[in-house]
Amino acid sequence: MMNGTMIEISYSLLIAPYQLNIWLGLFLWFTGNIGCIGNMIVYGSRKSRKQAYSIYLFASAIADFHYFNFVLLTRIIQKGFGIPLMNQYVVICKLRQFSTIWGNVVGFSLFAFATIDRLLSAQQLNKFRRWSNRVNLAYKMILLIPLFWFLLIGHRLIFYRINNGNCTPPEGIYSYYDNYFQVIFSSLCPAIGMSILAFLLLKSVRRVAQRRIVPSINISNGSIINQMDKLLTIMLIAESLIAVITYVPYAIELTYENITQHWYKSPLFLAMENVFTELIHLLSYIFFATSFYVSLFSNVAFRRDIKRSLTIEKYYHRDDQTATFTRRVVACLDMSIDVFPIYIHEIII
Repeated sequence: MMNGTMIEISYSLLIAPYQLNIWLGLFLWFTGNIGCIGNMIVYGSRKSRKQAYSIYLFASAIADFHYFNFVLLTRIIQKGFGIPLMNQYVVICKLRQFSTIWGNVVGFSLFAFATIDRLLSAQQLNKFRRWSNRVNLAYKMILLIPLFWFLLIGHRLIFYRINNGNCTPPEGIYSYYDNYFQVIFSSLCPAIGMSILAFLLLKSVRRVAQRRIVPSINISNGSIINQMDKLLTIMLIAESLIAVITYVPYAIELTYENITQHWYKSPLFLAMENVFTELIHLLSYIFFATSFYVSLFSNVAFRRDIKRSLTIEKYYHRDDQTATFTRRVVACLDMSIDVFPIYIHEIII
């Protein structure tokens, strides 16, 4: 009975990583693709292309689309269905290991530049504010950012190879450098950067809201500030928590793997470790899969743009006073860390 129980537990542990990659991986792949397409629809519209932050977010959605349909999809195929793509084909081995970091940091960098653009638009000093919404600069940056990271990470295309049936880097100094480079730039930096940007943006927008309230509407100043603070705070906390949940365990797991790679571990311990490793690696995709849904459920302007893009928005006849009221309230409330259609320039003195 004891032997049967041990065999059953061992079998469950052995198949758990495959099941995680199939079911959780496919769920993330499906929801991530819908989110990317939704973001591309909203930020790729003619109206959105006049805003620098929309250009950054549109490019970020394209990078995320590549991330899901190459990096995540190859993980599902190999580690879920057991088809060894990376361990048999050198080209896929090199491209996949390169894209694992490149797709991650490019997507996050573009998202961060969109946040910085909104942060600059909320500054009181004109010398900072004039750097916001530079469309020409945005078009240049969406080309320079991927190129910059390509030059920094392109060594993986050269050094990664198939050794003893595994896609790995050469052993030695390069292996340690490559592993810790991944820990720092694809896990720690995004989590820290997201938290800092969220804090700065929230602080700046609150200062703007307190400096000037949209006139001519019958809502108290305190009420408007509270609504703006509440919406933006929810968005920023949500995105920051998602970033921490996504990246911090990933950084810990990569560091632990580097430190303990030569330690002796029992077969049972290795099986349990493999389950947690696969789970943490899959969770690292959550940040890129959820930004669309955070905006969809908490941002009025984003839902309105989706409806307009899908030509399903209903129009109602309103008198001039009600229409004016609606436009101004929406201008105040349309704030999010992902969408950021807060149109700060409309309420800044």
